[in-house]
Amino acid sequence: MPVNPTRGRKLIVGGAALLAFGIIATAAVRWDRRDVGPSAANDPAAAAASAVAKARDALPSTTPSPAEPATDDVTSAPPQPPELANNPIYRVGNLPASHCAQPEQEPTSLATVRTFYTELLGCLNKAWAPAIRKAGFKFQPPKLVVVKGRSPSSPCDVDDGDAYYCGDTIYVDATADLDGWTYDQGRTLAYMTFLLGHEYGHHVQALTGILAAEYKWELPLSGVDLALQGSRRVELQADCLSGVHLGAVQDSYLVVDEDLEAWQAIVRSFEDPERDHGNTENAGNWSIAGFDAADPKACNTFTAAPPLVS
Repeated sequence: MPVNPTRGRKLIVGGAALLAFGIIATAAVRWDRRDVGPSAANDPAAAAASAVAKARDALPSTTPSPAEPATDDVTSAPPQPPELANNPIYRVGNLPASHCAQPEQEPTSLATVRTFYTELLGCLNKAWAPAIRKAGFKFQPPKLVVVKGRSPSSPCDVDDGDAYYCGDTIYVDATADLDGWTYDQGRTLAYMTFLLGHEYGHHVQALTGILAAEYKWELPLSGVDLALQGSRRVELQADCLSGVHLGAVQDSYLVVDEDLEAWQAIVRSFEDPERDHGNTENAGNWSIAGFDAADPKACNTFTAAPPLVS
């Protein structure tokens, strides 16, 4: 069975699937790595997703047999390109403590979900643009597409998931947000905040050359664990970058203590059965490290020891 590059995280509570919030339990929080359409030829980022997807399809299943526990075989990994571990984005310092209020729109309709994400995207652009330019890269804001169900306009072939990054666009399926609002409003808002911040983290990685460098590094790898470790470093870094932004705007965005508590509960509630995003502990640790530092320097997953990106 080939590796499925589009399976998402699952939120867990007490070791069990979060049934009451199950509409969010299959969130695909990732940049897309599946085959893309004809437009990939004119879109380097989409082409990168396509190339990685084709490489992944040739890999064996990530599910080990009982007699063969999963391992992280990194003995034959080629040297990392400098864009990964020594990227200028790690040297820009703290993101500015800009004023960013939590959007007031309640996610009760597709229109209000779209408004919430659009307002939050403006906050993310405001915070990240100076950092990207300071690091010596050209800044351009990502596009945002919010729909119910699969986006008909996406060049990426995505089977499931609440959000993904493809090319220079963040795609969000509003279904989980609309359903989640009826179960737990606080956790839904916290999840939406994390989700867009994570996908924006992939945009930061794209603008700074991290995504392109990682896929080139990953393509020739012959061991499934090597490729998965590269994927986890990318995804955990996006978790961390989401935390960096929230840490920078916490004084204006987190109105009451319950807002932070809900966000902390969300980032510590992901499981990773496919071993391509990072386990529950590491996902929470990287997210909170980013929040505490409010500095991209805290998000250098490419120098972290393997247990920290497992």
